[in-house]
Amino acid sequence: MTKVRDLMKSEVATVTPETTVAEFVEFLDRHSITGAPVVDSGGALVGVVSVRDVVRLARQMDEVPEAMRWGLGRTLASDPSTLLDPGVEGEFFAYFVTEGGGFVDVSSRIRELPQKLFEGYEVETIMSPAPVTISPDATVVALARSLRDRNIHRVLVVEDGQLVGIVTTTDLLDHVADGGA
Repeated sequence: MTKVRDLMKSEVATVTPETTVAEFVEFLDRHSITGAPVVDSGGALVGVVSVRDVVRLARQMDEVPEAMRWGLGRTLASDPSTLLDPGVEGEFFAYFVTEGGGFVDVSSRIRELPQKLFEGYEVETIMSPAPVTISPDATVVALARSLRDRNIHRVLVVEDGQLVGIVTTTDLLDHVADGGA
């Protein structure tokens, strides 16, 4: 039976707890991703951080105009009439069609904010300290159940406390579509 290690990507873009939130926003943009594992200097997984965590921080800042705070909350709202694509890590990650016909997403809203607002904050202050993990020796069935039961789209692969990879719903679907079981 196929194991997680057969599907996972072993090169994973990571950040440290000391990474500033401003650096993290730039990191997300540079890698075209919406979240990342947080590892300590020894490579041990200590958390996970996502654009949603940045949104939560921005919504608490007095320096962010109220209209923008409302817009960020609205972008993450669960109103199905506004959503085209639900589901980053089981959360609503929306793309809105503007009156002019363009698309607006959470990441673009975050990039509209002055990044200096985030310089005084480190990833450690906004990350989730208990990410969902799986062993590289777990079966693809266990992987599929973990993704489904938690309504998430990626799982971090950990062995002996060290991050060794990441596997996504797309990796699993590719495997099945290519004839894997």
